[in-house]
Amino acid sequence: MTYDLIVIGGGHAGVEASNAGARMGKKTLLITTLVSQIGACSCNPAIGGLAKGHLVKELSALGGIMGGLTDRATIQFKLLNTTKGPAVRGSRAQIDMDQYAVNAKDLCLKQDNLDLAQELAEELIIEDGKVTGVVTNLGNKYTAKSVILTTGTFLNGIVHIGEKQLEAGRFNELPSNRLGDNLKELGFNVGRLKTGTCPRVAGSSIDFSKLE
Repeated sequence: MTYDLIVIGGGHAGVEASNAGARMGKKTLLITTLVSQIGACSCNPAIGGLAKGHLVKELSALGGIMGGLTDRATIQFKLLNTTKGPAVRGSRAQIDMDQYAVNAKDLCLKQDNLDLAQELAEELIIEDGKVTGVVTNLGNKYTAKSVILTTGTFLNGIVHIGEKQLEAGRFNELPSNRLGDNLKELGFNVGRLKTGTCPRVAGSSIDFSKLE
């Protein structure tokens, strides 16, 4: 099938990019490994904070959807650093992360000009030095005038659990290895940024009576 725009990845950036294209009247395709995980909040049930809160407001000013999705899933709102100067204050909303993802998926499903495909993008189609489409793991070929990659942690993704390393985008979700290899074959330098969450401990192992 032929589209004006293909977006690869259904996280926060992919949701913003695909909806923006569709609202501009462009026939848009969002390719994601799991439709059920569109808009998933991977690490932290909060939107905003220092710097990030400013980014959300800038997105809203440009017609983005993250702010509205946050409003619909907010549990608690807080302004950080209120005792300090205005330059270092930031707004942050604690959210129901499950409800946020449900709302994001619902918005995508109802958006005119936007199609969803639950597939793995594996190769970019190159013609005369220009990207003209995508080939997926199901052998489907989608062509488009523009392709946007919003793969996040999934591109050649690795998850560290203790001393174990697993190939994954998120825990128990498939990584996008073939697309990462394809980018290397096309001459791109592909690296990896590390993110992390603090270690978890069992509550039953803590003697809370000795704590303040």
